[in-house]
Amino acid sequence: MKKYGNDYRQNGKQFEYTGKWHSTKAEAKELKQYAWSYTGLMIAAMIVYVAGLMINNAGSRVFWVLIPFVTMIFPISYGIMGGVSLLLFCRNQEGKGQTSQVVIPEEHVGHMTRAQYEKGIRRPVRCSIAIVGFAFFTCVADLILILLKPTDLVLTRELLFEVVSAITLTLGSVATVQSCRTKAKFTIFE
Repeated sequence: MKKYGNDYRQNGKQFEYTGKWHSTKAEAKELKQYAWSYTGLMIAAMIVYVAGLMINNAGSRVFWVLIPFVTMIFPISYGIMGGVSLLLFCRNQEGKGQTSQVVIPEEHVGHMTRAQYEKGIRRPVRCSIAIVGFAFFTCVADLILILLKPTDLVLTRELLFEVVSAITLTLGSVATVQSCRTKAKFTIFE
């Protein structure tokens, strides 16, 4: 939270938020539905990813196929955290969350602070794009491996790994479209 420390000012025992506010045209129900959908897509991507790690294929022993696939764990994990962060924001808006030490002015009730926006809206966009990039690179690299050494491989394992990469690419693409559409509905104001 050091990153957002300048956005707060202490006022007695409470804090006052003085940073930028992020507002959306979307209704709270729509935002919550997006949060559930995005989190579900990321959990599905994690399950497919773990299944892909269990395949003992030749591509998992080749550096340029393995590195982008293994690196995909970071954007998938951060994507799940971003979705959960947005779910917590929606829960707080419904009044079911914890009380905060930060005083929110009446005109900004329902708006996101910079930290909430970064975690709940921008993080999913970035993570989804990263997943698409890593999954695409893995798909192409494994296809190249299949074409270069077709006799040295167990083709069913390689094709299964290719399917896993393609499913991850599809999940990442759907999440990217959703998160970019949601981000476009937000405006920033002081």
